[in-house]
Amino acid sequence: MFLAVGNYGQRLVSPNGIDWSNLVLGKDGEVFRAAAFGNGRWVAVGTYGGDNLFASTPDGINWTSQMRDARFSAFVRGLTFGHDAFLAIGGDPGGVGDSKPFVVTSPDGVTWSDITPIAGKNILRRVAFGDGKFVGVGDRGRRAASADGRTWSDAPDVKAIDTLVDIAFGHGVFVGVGLNGLRMITHDGIAWSDRQLGEEGEHLNSVLWAADRFVAIAQGATLFSSDGIKWTRQENHNAPLIAAWGNGVFVGAAWRGRLLHSTDAVHWKEVHKSPYHFEAIVYGG
Repeated sequence: MFLAVGNYGQRLVSPNGIDWSNLVLGKDGEVFRAAAFGNGRWVAVGTYGGDNLFASTPDGINWTSQMRDARFSAFVRGLTFGHDAFLAIGGDPGGVGDSKPFVVTSPDGVTWSDITPIAGKNILRRVAFGDGKFVGVGDRGRRAASADGRTWSDAPDVKAIDTLVDIAFGHGVFVGVGLNGLRMITHDGIAWSDRQLGEEGEHLNSVLWAADRFVAIAQGATLFSSDGIKWTRQENHNAPLIAAWGNGVFVGAAWRGRLLHSTDAVHWKEVHKSPYHFEAIVYGG
């Protein structure tokens, strides 16, 4: 099942990426920003005013939701599943010089730990799990790794120009992507290599591991690679800003409230339209 979440607290599910149902809406100002699947549950995290939002479902129909005080500064921004638990990452997005990054964890998306501050000055926004470790990417080029989600080590000598906006794990390697076709790989989250740039202005907004290859999506082109080093580029049509892969198909979202479906990550077709923007899509089952 695919889960799409976003503004107005909206949550929507689909068995095939084409037919969407079980719409749940929240309040104006509620925004679910990230989603993940694990332990038979789909989980979404986000914000509302000065609070963090957490929602969990076993079936896309019955939801358990809660708000927790974020003190107008400790906001969740990313989510993944690893080591048999959900790991949410965040910080103060408006913090200058020190965003006070943190993590919170949960076995089921219902019971969450207290906020645990982590090392580093810049917020991590996306995180992937693979080969027994978490690797995160965030503001001002920050790249970091953790074995347990609580103790993080940073890659040295990073540059803001090399800020990665998304990360995926597959075939024993993590791949990060960013602006102007930026691509880099790492095995441990600390040593990064094979830095490559693409077309000027062709920003890679999303990267996925799709069964046997990495798929990186920009507005105008989709890049494919089996190892994160050698890439092929194909011009795409109607591409999304965020995407997920599952059960042999790709599902994406574009402004505003448009859900897209594709079998090849190159040709995309609109299959659903919402008045509210979608921020994250995940597949699980």
